Amino acid sequence: MAPPPHAFRVDATSVGYAGFERRDGGAGLALVRSDGVPLDPETFQEGLLGGPAREPAGIQGRVAELLGRLDGGVDEASLVLPDAWLRLAFTDVAELPSGAQAREDVLRWKLKRLVPFRVEELRLSSVEVEPLPDQPPEEPHRLLLGFGVDALLTQLEEVFAANGVRVGGITNDSLALVAALAAGRADGGGDGLHALALVGDDGYTLVFFRHGQPVLHRYKGFAGSLPQGARGDLVRRDLRLTVTFLEESFPGVAISRVVLATPRDSAPAAASMAAEGGLGRGDAGASTAGGGAMDEAWLDWLSESLDCPARRLHRDDLPVAEAAGRGVDWQRLAPLVGAVSQEVAA
Repeated sequence: MAPPPHAFRVDATSVGYAGFERRDGGAGLALVRSDGVPLDPETFQEGLLGGPAREPAGIQGRVAELLGRLDGGVDEASLVLPDAWLRLAFTDVAELPSGAQAREDVLRWKLKRLVPFRVEELRLSSVEVEPLPDQPPEEPHRLLLGFGVDALLTQLEEVFAANGVRVGGITNDSLALVAALAAGRADGGGDGLHALALVGDDGYTLVFFRHGQPVLHRYKGFAGSLPQGARGDLVRRDLRLTVTFLEESFPGVAISRVVLATPRDSAPAAASMAAEGGLGRGDAGASTAGGGAMDEAWLDWLSESLDCPARRLHRDDLPVAEAAGRGVDWQRLAPLVGAVSQEVAA
């Protein structure tokens, strides 16, 4: 079933919203309104996976302020979180128990062997995806695991519920962007691989997907003191490792599309939301939020390493038919587009 046409995004500095209408006849989504409010930089506790708000009443008040500026009718919505807060991992299994608790026990045991976090403090979800061509026959099922700090996720659900909004699907930026890109172009490259690089100030994500499903997901955080030159070396090494994995796992399968998304999550950008009544301003066609020499460097690294011309995310990549007003920053809105494009279980 289709999720509600409302989506929120929460990060360490802001709460954003976008509401859409679905056009009949498959014409795509129409943006009705976007808005947002800034958060105090000390709102959330720090941690590798984020942390709960220090004062839940504070963020609850900011959400109430945001909802008060909308025209009502937002009682169900999807929620998008940063990749650093909601992580992903793949695992292979032979079979999974049918019982919910036994299944979760197996998945937690698998996850414990993959990540350096206290698994008992995490909320865990999974979905089966296509197996790799060279996947071992003794473990024929491949699962995509999503996990985040349960206390943080529960708190955010309670904050929205206290304001009359039921949060349904929770996703992260990169998964939402994959959904948006797949819906926008219907994986127009056939059996080829599609690549997405999501680059922020504090890290980046590389996602490769095929037939609308992720086949590889790599999130890397930047150390705050790491100079730009060292970051470039890190990125190039990571791309070399990634290409090696893809060549081994998908022999003869070319990369047919490479998209660079560079939303800028900064305090000034968040502060501008309230003044402008939206998620920032940008070119409605090119959607360049931030740009600059680093973006050009990423385009060069991706194009050279993946042997496919990389380009910035553009409105035409998304399943959107029109927008209310001009100057919409599609770089920032794209994950929210994806969140309302994802089908969910009834």
